[in-house]
Amino acid sequence: MIRQNEIRLMVKIANLYYNEGSKQAEIAAALNLSQSFVSRMLNRSVREGIVKISVVQPDNVFPQLERGIEQRYGIQQAIVVDVAEDDDAAQVRKAIGAAAAHYLETRLRNGELVGISSWSSTIRAMVSEMHPQTVKVDGVIQLLGGVGVNGNVQATILTQDLANRLSCRAWLLPAQSIEGSVTSRDLLAASKDVSEVLHKFNEVTTAVVGIGDMEPSQLLRHSGNYYDKTMLLSLTERGAVGDICLHYFNAAGQPVLNEDEDPAIGMTLAQLKACPHAIALAGGQEKVTAIKAALSGGYLNVLITDYPTARALMED
Repeated sequence: MIRQNEIRLMVKIANLYYNEGSKQAEIAAALNLSQSFVSRMLNRSVREGIVKISVVQPDNVFPQLERGIEQRYGIQQAIVVDVAEDDDAAQVRKAIGAAAAHYLETRLRNGELVGISSWSSTIRAMVSEMHPQTVKVDGVIQLLGGVGVNGNVQATILTQDLANRLSCRAWLLPAQSIEGSVTSRDLLAASKDVSEVLHKFNEVTTAVVGIGDMEPSQLLRHSGNYYDKTMLLSLTERGAVGDICLHYFNAAGQPVLNEDEDPAIGMTLAQLKACPHAIALAGGQEKVTAIKAALSGGYLNVLITDYPTARALMED
């Protein structure tokens, strides 16, 4: 009889809570029970199968695929956006950018220093989708140099636009993405304005980056901030499959250039790996190999990508 009476009370509480929409405090008052007792009974009703809670999964969300990527590559979170198989690159970038904007808006906390790679059309789509925020971040910092034929305007606008939406300071990097030589890189990095920004890379708490493959995007191609064909061929011969902030890595995610031969001015792969929260925005079948390599290198905590690319990431 004791068990039957417990079940009767459990069902009554569950009906009031789940079917009639009563709050726990209201149920406790109506039945002369403590609120903690009501809470325990609701939990028991689920454990014992009296209440069955199911998650209705819409066709355009992919929790199993996301979980598979998280487990396979050891990352904190994968976000897979729904795109049609025949969507063009611009549509894919917009979908990933919108998902990234929502993620960043819900994830940012007071006191953070946000870094963004300045040469990514997908990151540009993210910034355009973001709404003004009330969270008090310390600043937005440009993670890759942008001075060049068209670079300065594009990189500055992107960094400043995100800073405006977050109502914070923008730290701009007054340097080219790639210097003509390592000696030139070191000289520029030692200058006051550049070194001040470079030293702050180690303080970045959230980094938002793109993943590039070996074919430069149109944005980079016309920026005056990219390697020539000879250097790209040399990188390929070393096994390069992709880059983050123009630092190239092989299929295992290992850098293909040593520090003393890499002329790029931007957050290094080692700094990205040390960043507490590294978010990559990348999609498209042509980037699957580069994304796999970046994941294998351990540079990312979060990947935001499209459905066809996510499926390819799970293939052997």
